Amino acid sequence: MHLRNLVLIGLSSLMAWPVWAGTTLYDFETDEEVLSWHDEVRPSQRLSFPTTREPRYATSGQYAMCFRSPAWRPGMPEWPACEGKPVISDWSGFDRLVFDVTNPTAFPQRLFVYIADEGRATRDGLLVRCDLAPFGYQAVVVPLADLAARGCAVDKIRVMHWFTERPAGDMEVYVDRLILLREGEEPPPVPSSFLKEYAALQADHVAAMRQALSAAEQRVLRLAEMAPTALDWAQGRLSELSQQVDVFARAVTDGSPEILKGNDLNMRVQSSIEQLEALSALRADFERVRQAVAVEPTRRTDIVVGFASSMEKVLPRGVTPPLRVSRRASLSLARYEKEAFQVIVLPCEKEAAQVQVKAGDLTAPDGTVFAASNIKAAPVGYVETKAVPPYGSPHVGWWPDPILDFMSSADVAAGDAQSFWVRVTAPQDQPPGRYRGELAVMEGGKRLYSFDLSLEVYPFAVPKRSPLPMAVTFAPMFYEPDGQGGWREGAYRNTSWQKHKPQWGDFLADYYLNYDSLYHRGQPEFPVLQRLHQQRRLGMFNLGYYTVMPEDPEGAAAWKADIDQRIGAGYQKAKQLGILNHAYIYGCDEHPEAMFPGVERAAAYLKEHFPGALILTTTYDHSFGTNSVLQSMDGFCPLTPSYKRELADRVRATGKQVWWYICCGPHHPYANMFIEYPAIDGRVLMGAQTAKYRPDGFLYYEISIWNGEPITSGPFTSYDPRSWTTYHGDGSWTCPGPDGTPLATVRLENFRDGVEDYAYALILERLIKEIEASPQAAGRGEWLRRAREALEVPEGLVRSMTEFSKDPADVYRWRRAMAEAISEAGVDLRD
Repeated sequence: MHLRNLVLIGLSSLMAWPVWAGTTLYDFETDEEVLSWHDEVRPSQRLSFPTTREPRYATSGQYAMCFRSPAWRPGMPEWPACEGKPVISDWSGFDRLVFDVTNPTAFPQRLFVYIADEGRATRDGLLVRCDLAPFGYQAVVVPLADLAARGCAVDKIRVMHWFTERPAGDMEVYVDRLILLREGEEPPPVPSSFLKEYAALQADHVAAMRQALSAAEQRVLRLAEMAPTALDWAQGRLSELSQQVDVFARAVTDGSPEILKGNDLNMRVQSSIEQLEALSALRADFERVRQAVAVEPTRRTDIVVGFASSMEKVLPRGVTPPLRVSRRASLSLARYEKEAFQVIVLPCEKEAAQVQVKAGDLTAPDGTVFAASNIKAAPVGYVETKAVPPYGSPHVGWWPDPILDFMSSADVAAGDAQSFWVRVTAPQDQPPGRYRGELAVMEGGKRLYSFDLSLEVYPFAVPKRSPLPMAVTFAPMFYEPDGQGGWREGAYRNTSWQKHKPQWGDFLADYYLNYDSLYHRGQPEFPVLQRLHQQRRLGMFNLGYYTVMPEDPEGAAAWKADIDQRIGAGYQKAKQLGILNHAYIYGCDEHPEAMFPGVERAAAYLKEHFPGALILTTTYDHSFGTNSVLQSMDGFCPLTPSYKRELADRVRATGKQVWWYICCGPHHPYANMFIEYPAIDGRVLMGAQTAKYRPDGFLYYEISIWNGEPITSGPFTSYDPRSWTTYHGDGSWTCPGPDGTPLATVRLENFRDGVEDYAYALILERLIKEIEASPQAAGRGEWLRRAREALEVPEGLVRSMTEFSKDPADVYRWRRAMAEAISEAGVDLRD
């Protein structure tokens, strides 16, 4: 063999290995590297977050930098911090920053670092968060594209600002080996000296996991004894977990790199223990009713069924929450109302194929039928999140969101919790009363369990159109990373949905929404709007977006010409169709005070030339026109945290309106509708909070940011839950189904249910006023007292915009009290 061939073989072998490389930013081998960190405001002042160079937990050389802070107590700094300018400020050409963090304490610790450039305040830079488990290690990776996405110039990095927040226990965290890497480069593996040192910490992990398993074994086996068929299954799962811990214990003894996965294993074991205990408890609980509901008692004894309300999110592969185990499911609703509940199917030991939930006809005591065609059950679909979003999340992974109405059944893997969304619709002319029938859970086309289903229909109807004015955009689009650290957006690239515009219009109306756009600069979808008007379901629609009117005559003339052409044409068409009373004109989205004069000029012109159309804005006038130049505006729309009920009431007295809106904010403790937020948030916002604070309308910027292809299979989908930047579900309450047909989400269902709750409040309020003004008022004192009490939103349900219940029972209790008062008024209300 020639030498040249040997060289080529050698080079090709080397190319198969990762390229260990990187440009060192800090490795803390000198005192100067540690002493360079200083206080943010007074560099010479003693640090509130002291740093020292220590010969411990070094992943490069012999030393690491240690951050120390005592456990937080009142009176101490809440955010101990230090900062410095990195020794290399030009990070262009690099792909990512990586560094190692070790927590040798028995407490969870949090370490944060802001990275900002020269033209930006520190806290406007990129925030990197490290959540450290007890005795834990993390290799932190910071994509520099994230810096660019924050608007930072990566060639002019000014500061790295380290801090923590209220340490739960005495903090001692080690940071080492800050390296800048180019694309294709990988950091070298941690040295054996670190592995040996870290292994000593993991011995405590092993002991803790074995102790947790021992304690769990006793609890689980006690529960399994209540469901004898589950005993072998529980023992097998415990044995599997014990074997995983044994494998890790050997890695600790050997000082293997596998010990770096100790955090993941510990969390996995703890989560598995919690899940096993939850499932064991559920199996024991279900055993009480299984014989009564099982069609064939000896068939598939490992399948457990529970119930949940529509206001709960049941993770398919997380710790199963407490489910309601019962022989009976029950629901109540008004005529024309839609209400839902969930059936959760959990096969514990092996897959269940072709699982279905079906209801038969329900009958009243007098023989009246509630048709099964009004009861639809569909699998809930799941989308996978892959990172913690800006508003935080208790779980990264699979979340329930789309409702897969195109599927009638689902295969359910062993250990998964599959939810079926049972949606009930009461026809407008359905006789009131209580109906009963069967709800079957089926596997492979055969009935497995049979539950009683009880339904109460109230003797009144909710309205066909939204009782709360809405300005909500449906305009399918995408919003995705552009690969250069920024974002690109545009119209949704799969155009199949456009064939179904009438169907989308009907679908949106089913959820009290209109086929509308806040930002369009063309014409409204008049064919769809006319169809909805004929159905008596038309809500509000926008005649077109407006910008500030320029001050200079030439600019103002061009602005007027554009407005007259675009909005003028739609205005005349709306008058011709007899739907002008549904029209509004929206613009000047979230404009600051400096732009108020131009906003006022625009509003004044629009008000003069398009009478009868509401002029609406989200311009940041938190005085709602009482202390600004915005005197021509008809409607102000602040974010929910900026809504002031007393001020809004005073403004309404002058003939103006005050709406409210949400978008990518606010975050908790305010209600919002992100995928990870409790489903009840949307229902409480649109129902109880709206009834308590009485905004004149609700605005939302977009419900159809679709960053995935149409969903055609499930229940675990490939649909990307990212919507606006790194948010999950913001601006995206709908999904495209097969061929672009409509799919609702759990969040959209709760939005509508909240509007229906608000409709109950308005119906009851109207009845109270009518009876108070009637000649029979004197004889209706007891009803009026109970009705007024029912109308008031309970403090236990909503105390404030940031304090509201997460318990569905509180919503149902308020809703039932209103329904009973309406029913006892003796008036049959229909839209």
